[in-house]
Amino acid sequence: MRKFSFYILILAFSSSAWAGFIELGASANYRSSGYDKNNYIQSLTYTASFSYYFWELCAWEVNYTTGYSKQSSLGTAAGERRTTVEDNIEMVSMDLVLSFASRQDPIRPYIKAGAGHLTKERFRQIEGFSKDRISTQKGVVPSGGAGISVNITKEFSIKVGVDAWTSPMNQEPVIVDYAGRAGVSWIF
Repeated sequence: MRKFSFYILILAFSSSAWAGFIELGASANYRSSGYDKNNYIQSLTYTASFSYYFWELCAWEVNYTTGYSKQSSLGTAAGERRTTVEDNIEMVSMDLVLSFASRQDPIRPYIKAGAGHLTKERFRQIEGFSKDRISTQKGVVPSGGAGISVNITKEFSIKVGVDAWTSPMNQEPVIVDYAGRAGVSWIF
């Protein structure tokens, strides 16, 4: 066991094992769906990420995500009032990223897992009445994801993938949220 630990320390602290490069990323997700001008859903989410690759295929990634969603509905019955539901989400997470190809390869699949802090709020407003908060989730959540990065140049790539997280660990029932992402990244 001592020999094994010694070899792991030598490998971890040898200069050839450390990659030491940075990747900055940005992605956005917009969705609009509707039946008519009174019944629709719109959402917009932004994510920024900072990754430090301490080994060629392994990085710590910090993400910040903010998003907004609005659903409007109005029935056809006379005197019915429009109901609007709005969701706000904010999450900061830190994930360990494992890449299955080096940064020089044209296609780099990856997986990631970690944890974050989630704040999610839902508001409802019925036409003519004030806006009410109807749900709040706030706390530590497990997070993870998978995707593919396609190199356009040596430093610039396009990334697509899916991220997932649950409701806060201290709240029941456990709900899994997920988001498809498309964005760009730069390696320094």
